[in-house]
Amino acid sequence: TLWADRFKSVLVEGHGNPLQTMAAYIDLNPVRAGLVEDPKDYRFCGYAEAVAGVAEAERGMVHIWSDHGARDPQSALQAHRLLIFGKHAAQAGLSDMTRERALKVLDAQEGELSKAVMLRCRVRYFTDGAILGSAEFVRGFTGAWQVERGRKHPPKVNAMRGSAWGDLAVIQGLRRKVFG
Repeated sequence: TLWADRFKSVLVEGHGNPLQTMAAYIDLNPVRAGLVEDPKDYRFCGYAEAVAGVAEAERGMVHIWSDHGARDPQSALQAHRLLIFGKHAAQAGLSDMTRERALKVLDAQEGELSKAVMLRCRVRYFTDGAILGSAEFVRGFTGAWQVERGRKHPPKVNAMRGSAWGDLAVIQGLRRKVFG
């Protein structure tokens, strides 16, 4: 454990969809906290630093999006913004999605929400999932997880639910209150 109290460490696959999704989730922390409507307006956010032209943040954004062909900060920022806001970012409705409405769709209607909407919700997979990545990546840690926890049987690789997460999986299965 790297953190204390309510903060937990999560091992994240270092490229592709897992890294991009986790980066977007982190960049949306001030939005979820109600501090800003757009993460570019929160000065302590890596995305905001990249938008402001801080070279190190721009390089980080290019690294995150390099597997999608991003070779320069502008294309990386465009890809990141698309993930954060979805395809129809300019249209109304994204900021109108309340926690209650999201939970109603997920629980009562057993539906799925877009990734952009889900990233605005508190998703326990990103804090309690322990290992986040492709199923293959997560599977690679099941033996070590089993030994470390003294478990008789190896843990399952759990696909994330509630949205079109792509190939994202976690090692820590969440039975209750996945979305908060």
